[in-house]
Amino acid sequence: MNRNRQILLAVAISALIGFAIWLVVGRNSTHSDVPTVAIFNLVSHPILDASVDGIKEGLAERGYSGERVRFIEVNANGQMEMLNAFAQEMLASDPTVIVPVSTPVTQAVVASAGPDQPIVFSTVTNPADVGMDGRSNNMTGVSDAVNYEANINLIQELFPDARTVGIVYNPGERNSQFGVERVSELVAPRELTLVLVTVSGSGEVGDAARSLVGQADVIYVGSDNTVVSALDALLSVARESRIPVIASDAGSVEKGALAAISVDYERVGREAGYLVAKVLDSGVAPGRLEPVVVSGDALILNLGTASALGLQVPDSIRGRSVLTLP
Repeated sequence: MNRNRQILLAVAISALIGFAIWLVVGRNSTHSDVPTVAIFNLVSHPILDASVDGIKEGLAERGYSGERVRFIEVNANGQMEMLNAFAQEMLASDPTVIVPVSTPVTQAVVASAGPDQPIVFSTVTNPADVGMDGRSNNMTGVSDAVNYEANINLIQELFPDARTVGIVYNPGERNSQFGVERVSELVAPRELTLVLVTVSGSGEVGDAARSLVGQADVIYVGSDNTVVSALDALLSVARESRIPVIASDAGSVEKGALAAISVDYERVGREAGYLVAKVLDSGVAPGRLEPVVVSGDALILNLGTASALGLQVPDSIRGRSVLTLP
């Protein structure tokens, strides 16, 4: 694409973002004095969609629904290269609070926001990746503490003879890098070897999964938005090749992964909604509110997938499941 076409595309996308913001604000606007909450999502998939739903539920529980709040909602549809442009357009609308959902989106918002813009993030795996180690006065939020150790333990419990674990991930997502680093630390003292395959976009996930056939005994899907947004492609390859998939969220198990020690992502969103409501109620700077961590602790099983794999799930594991799908 030549330089002129790139400029035209950027202008067109910027105009579309601006129109989307105007449209959402226009539909929700009845009074000029109601607060504006801008929800900025990276891509539509079960983890992030549950978080967005939870944000609205948490706000509604605290009295912010209907005509008491004005929402701006933008979904970047996985366009990583456009995140800064999306963030700048949303911030230009001067929201009372902006709620970035996911690590990449939060990083883009933090890079573009002024020091007085209240930010309450949701679904950020490692808060240090978005600057929370410095505890900025204008930001707080909710992190999803993926239980990597419990998921690796589950893999070994279900498949004691497994020796290789395949992971498809996008190194452009800092949250995904963090997950791979954590899993690498966990498998180091065990009789497990990681087989890592990188992707830069969701369209590459199916081919990446195929490259693991014959190389991985089990595939693990961690906190990677690129992979989860294209999970159907990965699961299709896994079904054909009879490779079990262990995930980190209930939505992936519902789609066909075998099991997960899952974070409750709707709860992650609700907790973020509660924090936003505190900011709206009192005008307190978000940095004065303690960030929240929601840990993954719920075992989810898909017995239909187990049957397709010819796997008999031990009663000791089934008994711990909080949700068993037929």
